Amino acid sequence: MSGDPTAQRSLWGLSVLAFLGGLGGGAVFPILPVVGLALGIGPAMIGLILAFNRITRLAVNPLTGELVDRFGARWPLLAGLCIEGFAALCFAAGLRSVHPTAWFLLGRALWGVGSSLLMVGSLTAALIVSEPARRGKAAAVVRMWLSLGVPAGLALGGLVADLYSARAAFLSAAGITFGGMIAAYFIAPRRTAADIHGTRHKRAERGAMRDLLHSRPLWMVWMFNFVVFFSVQGVILASLVLIIRDRHLLLGSLGPEGSSGMLMGAMIGASALASLGAGRWIDSHGRKAGLLLPASLCTVGGFGVLAVSSRLSAAVLGLTAIGIGLGGINIPLIIILGELVSADRYGRAIGIYQVLGDVGGALGPIIGLEAVSRFGATRSLTALTVALLVTVPLSIALQRREQAAYDRA
Repeated sequence: MSGDPTAQRSLWGLSVLAFLGGLGGGAVFPILPVVGLALGIGPAMIGLILAFNRITRLAVNPLTGELVDRFGARWPLLAGLCIEGFAALCFAAGLRSVHPTAWFLLGRALWGVGSSLLMVGSLTAALIVSEPARRGKAAAVVRMWLSLGVPAGLALGGLVADLYSARAAFLSAAGITFGGMIAAYFIAPRRTAADIHGTRHKRAERGAMRDLLHSRPLWMVWMFNFVVFFSVQGVILASLVLIIRDRHLLLGSLGPEGSSGMLMGAMIGASALASLGAGRWIDSHGRKAGLLLPASLCTVGGFGVLAVSSRLSAAVLGLTAIGIGLGGINIPLIIILGELVSADRYGRAIGIYQVLGDVGGALGPIIGLEAVSRFGATRSLTALTVALLVTVPLSIALQRREQAAYDRA
């Protein structure tokens, strides 16, 4: 991280808030599919519920990016955690309602608003407060703590649901996120891009969004993120609990919810560690795109192993490979994006980055749950493995672009 003590404090504050936001969100995710089926909600509707936060973020992300560019990250982060807390209370209310689908949809919609403010705000702030030479580690640290919060939440939610009840897990998520809101008031960074980089956000900057949308390299980054979110953040996170249940891949005495929470935690934990390693490598070598091809192949291989796994050890191996590949992809993409735009446009560029990710993340649960229910896990995951090969030409194109830039320099 930066040698500037203020920047270092800001980055650690962002890391704490990212962890708390991921912790609250992770506690909810492994419970909803099983709870929804028990309440008589169909697989397609459950997929829609799981995807609804990402659908909401499609509209919210660009506005969030604009807010962060103009006002900084502090108030968006605080508001995001507060909204997530109310969303978790909606899930708890849905358990005792005659209309659980409506409550779950409302909760996921609110969660979409809150998570947009948290994710876009924290990633943009990490780019703003870090020096270019240390940006890889800075982005990796914030992303790592966001990622570590999710597996911790997955494990917490699954265990609380197994030992107590789903309602207790939802209330725990609400308490965590409201606590994060209080913490955000004291530790969220207050500085904006104008304070640090001398850039000034133009309220009526007409052409800024058009320039971003016409950039071919940016579209390669955004589409890469779409594919990753669709496969990992969409299909796997939504359907893993059903795969674990149908294949009886249980951890000890834990049920499907607890087992899937622990396994998803292992996957995202591997992703967090790989992210940190990728950030350090980028800062040391100055190259970003070169990591994308091996990381993509690792992800494809992990999906292939998971598709045919009939034993717990094989599933763990496949999920770990997916996590390592995910970490090796996320950080280079964020750093490449930060180099393609000026500091006063970071928020909007990351907002679009999240929009494409959320399109994939919204389609993933809907298509994934329906495909697993109708065609089975093996066929569905095999088809997804083949589809993920599209990341190979994207990796090569971004690597060639980076090499050409170094040759011109």
